[in-house]
Amino acid sequence: MIIRKKRKKKKRVRVSPWMIAAIVLLLGAIAFVLYTFLHNGREEAAEAGYMSYSLTDVNAVIIRDEFTHVTSELARTDFMFEEGESVSGGDLVAVAYKLGYSDELMQSLLNKREEVYAAQMERIGSTKDPKLDELNESIDGVKKRIEACVMHRSGEDLESIYRSLDSLLKERTEYLRGKVQETESLRQLYASADAAEDLITAWTEDIYAERGGRVSYYFDGYEQAMNVEKLGMLSSNLINRAVKESAASTWTADDATRVCRVVNNDKWFLAFTLKGDTLKRLAEGVEYDVEINGHGSHHGVAREPFVSGDEIVNLIEFDEPLGDLIEVRAVKVNVRAAVSGVKVKSNAIVFEEHKPYLELIRSGAHHAVEIDILAVGDGYAIIRAHSENDPITEGASYWNRKR
Repeated sequence: MIIRKKRKKKKRVRVSPWMIAAIVLLLGAIAFVLYTFLHNGREEAAEAGYMSYSLTDVNAVIIRDEFTHVTSELARTDFMFEEGESVSGGDLVAVAYKLGYSDELMQSLLNKREEVYAAQMERIGSTKDPKLDELNESIDGVKKRIEACVMHRSGEDLESIYRSLDSLLKERTEYLRGKVQETESLRQLYASADAAEDLITAWTEDIYAERGGRVSYYFDGYEQAMNVEKLGMLSSNLINRAVKESAASTWTADDATRVCRVVNNDKWFLAFTLKGDTLKRLAEGVEYDVEINGHGSHHGVAREPFVSGDEIVNLIEFDEPLGDLIEVRAVKVNVRAAVSGVKVKSNAIVFEEHKPYLELIRSGAHHAVEIDILAVGDGYAIIRAHSENDPITEGASYWNRKR
C-alpha cells in the first residue's frame, strides 16, 4: 500500500514597497559614490564674471615690419638719408662700395670728365651760355665743399660729395655733347670716361628702398630671423635667445653685408614666452595695455598664442608709431586688460599638450572643450570657448575634478 503525503503549501513572502524603495535608494547611493569616486570631483555651474588681467616684469622682444637690404661684402657705404628719416619706395637710400674698391677709381673718373670738358671748350670757344654758366657755378660750389671737407674737416662724407661732383660733371658733358661736333679725339675721351664710369659701377651698388618707411643703418643680428614676414617661424627658443643675447649686446652699423633696414613705422609686435601650463596666457582678439619700461605705454591686440616646446608664445600686435623702438630688441613689459566672460573655478581647467580644456556636462555626458583663458585670480578664471562653434554660456555645467 502506497501512502502519499500531502505537501504543505509554501507561504508567499510579500515585499513591502518601503523595502523596494530602500533598495533603490541604496543602489543609487552606491552608484553615486562610485560615480564620484571614478570622476573624483563634482559638478559646478558657470557664472558671468568680470576680472582684470595683469602680468608684470615680463621679458619680451620687439618684432618689426622691416626689410633688410643685403649686398656682397662691403668696404664702406654712403648713406643718402639720416638715421630714422622717412623714405619712399624707390628712393636711393645708400651706395655700397664692394670690398676692393679704391678711392683712386673715382678720382680717375673725375679727371677724365675734366679732360672731356677741356676738349669740348676748345671746340666751342668762348660763347656765352647761361646754362653752362649755371652748371659751372654749381660745380665750383661742390669743389669748395670738397676743399672744406679735406682741409677743414667739415664733417661731410667726402665720397658722397665726389659723387655729387661726378653727377654735375656728367650733366655738363652731356649738355655740351649736343653742342659740339664730335671728333675722333673727343670720341676717344668720351669712351675713356665711360669706361672709368663702368669700372666704378662694377665696384659699387646702388641700394633703393623696396618700400616706404623709416630707414635705419643699425643692426642687432635678428632683423632677418624676427620680422613680420616670419611670424609663422617664431619659436620659444628664438625669442628666449634674443632676450638673453640682446641684454648683453649693442646695436651696430659696422656690418659686412647688411646695408640698411626700411621699417614700417606703424606696424610692430611684442612677443614673449610663458610656461606651457600657466593660466596667465593671452587670448586672441583681446585688447591689452602694455607698459614698456623706458618706452612708455602702448595699446595692442593679441594674436592667438601657440605652443612651442614646453612654452607658450604670446604675440601682441600694435598699429601705432614705433618711435625709438626702431633700435630696441629686448624689453621689460607690464601687460594689463579688463575682461568679461564666463567665470569658472580655475582648478577645473585641465591641460592637454599645453592647451587648456574645460570638462562640460551635457545630457549627462562629459565633453572636454578647448577654452581661452582671459584672466585668472582668487581661485577663479574668466574663460570663453576656443571655437565659436562650441560656445560656453552662463549656467553651463562643468566638472571640477579634485586634485
